[in-house]
Amino acid sequence: MLSYGGINKDNSKTNSFDTSDFGDNSNNNSQKDYNIKANDSSVEGENKVENIGVAVFKEDKLVGELNALETMALLSIRNKIDRFLVSVPDPLNNEEYLDIYITPNGSTSVDVDTSTSSAYVKIKCDFTAQIYSMSKNSKYLSNEVLDIISNSCNRYLESMFLDYLYKTSKDFKSDINGFGNFAAKNFITTNEYNNYNWLESYKDAFFDVQVTTSVKSGMLISET
Repeated sequence: MLSYGGINKDNSKTNSFDTSDFGDNSNNNSQKDYNIKANDSSVEGENKVENIGVAVFKEDKLVGELNALETMALLSIRNKIDRFLVSVPDPLNNEEYLDIYITPNGSTSVDVDTSTSSAYVKIKCDFTAQIYSMSKNSKYLSNEVLDIISNSCNRYLESMFLDYLYKTSKDFKSDINGFGNFAAKNFITTNEYNNYNWLESYKDAFFDVQVTTSVKSGMLISET
């Protein structure tokens, strides 16, 4: 069972989870902003809705809370997000981050292997992305550099998803992603599924995440 966000003061104008509402677009602040949870933020968007974080329940008991970045992972897996903003390490400058808008290309692919007592969950995500902001002196004008940034996005997002997934299995011991619906397809009868004891075995699950990101030019800085 999930509880989204904090207090809804008005109806939201968008279904997207836009982390630009967290504050300014400074690269120095963007990473710490992803660690905030519901009711921790003093920032309020113009739509008067706080949409940061998720409370996680298991059998009506509160077992934890997701921060902003983990919430993006959850919504991506459940195909309930239109786009989101992340700050990815700049592959050409280790001291800087690139703010990049990520848009899913279709639904996330989920496959669950239950041939052993430890389920193996494989996830594939395909995204299109645009550079939203960068440091003043950056020059990202070539396809070669954009490919490097795409690979950086892939590594960053794969790590984000894996950290989140193992948190749900090891810390929460709760399948808040609904993977059990995919696992059930592997069993002929309800009794076989019940005997596998999915909710109990989920804590021992393994995960594999493959992300493909195509970063487009977006808002580029032109050479003068």
